[in-house]
Amino acid sequence: MADYVKVKVFKALADETRCEIVNRLVNGEVSCERIIKDFSLSRPAMSHHLRILREASVIRARKEGQFYYFTLNKSFLEENLPGLIRALKK
Repeated sequence: MADYVKVKVFKALADETRCEIVNRLVNGEVSCERIIKDFSLSRPAMSHHLRILREASVIRARKEGQFYYFTLNKSFLEENLPGLIRALKK
């Protein structure tokens, strides 16, 4: 992985809220509505955090109807940051 990509990933994970979102996604897919409800943040604030994680390739988004669902981009993370997902599960 290029250094600038690593920097982008680490910057995305440097925020406590984004780390908590990633922790929630370790066990599987979660809807945007569920994430918003769990964190008690405004939609714009949550959208901002999710966009940063998506742009860093940490998470993936799937749209079903009008709803979005998020998962960890496990293949990217395991290839480029081995051990990160295992560390998050602890």
